[in-house]
Amino acid sequence: METRPPIAPRTPTAEAPGQISHDTLTLTRQLTSVAAAGPPALLARTINGALEQLAPALALAKQFEQWQATRPTTHAVGGADFAWPLHPDLAQAFEVTFPVLHRAYEALKEAARTEPSAGWQTLGSQVLHRGPRLTLHRDQVVEPNGGPGIYDYIDVRDAVRIVALNARGEVALVEDDFYLQERRVVHLPGGGMETGEEIEAAARRELEEEAGWRAGRLRRIGSITPLPSSTRATTHLLLGTALERGQLHRDGTEAGMTVHWEPLSGAVDLVATSAIHEAGSVAAILLADRLLRAEAR
Repeated sequence: METRPPIAPRTPTAEAPGQISHDTLTLTRQLTSVAAAGPPALLARTINGALEQLAPALALAKQFEQWQATRPTTHAVGGADFAWPLHPDLAQAFEVTFPVLHRAYEALKEAARTEPSAGWQTLGSQVLHRGPRLTLHRDQVVEPNGGPGIYDYIDVRDAVRIVALNARGEVALVEDDFYLQERRVVHLPGGGMETGEEIEAAARRELEEEAGWRAGRLRRIGSITPLPSSTRATTHLLLGTALERGQLHRDGTEAGMTVHWEPLSGAVDLVATSAIHEAGSVAAILLADRLLRAEAR
């Protein structure tokens, strides 16, 4: 059988079930090979999306191969192939994959044009300062372009932020004084994790300490690295429901903290107007809103 580039413009020959089957299988093999090589996250997402789109066509292509195996061998493109009753379904299933396949191949071409680097290399490290909240490091490095460099960064604890949702669909927001911002800041309950502490345990502790509520149910809804060039620290984002009264236990820096309840839609509006701008709170509110909207559909 003559073959053609799998995502070339369609021709009468290309509409033959045997050719579509060949194209589908070829593309699936190529994309699966790329996915197995561990590409960067965004490229992997594009490739996996293309494979998901190809799945219906792939299933039909395998059915066609099974049907073809029971018939006399033919080297002509088309002809007897069109006797297969599901060939319109195969053609349609393959046709709808074209937009995402083109995006995947454009992404692959762009990745191929990107000049590879050896990444960062660490030659040495020293601690410049060790305090109760952070440790400051200075590393001697080889930069991705191969040149020598100095890299300063801090170690701080991972943190949690909790979208605590009551039975009325309201979110607990706390407001207190931040030293560096020199004003009061509205944010979700949360804070730094203790050494060895589990994420859910930290979320329960912070929610009760700051807002005075316990969550009967906690779900992880995402995570962020708010300052990836300055620290490795991650902020874990959780949704807390089935709330019950707990016991406040704020530290000295939180003496003036207050709690407000806002409908989730109102909290989203506060994000949109930058009234809430702390990174973990922004991400957690938007992710929780998206999740709950999806579940309500």
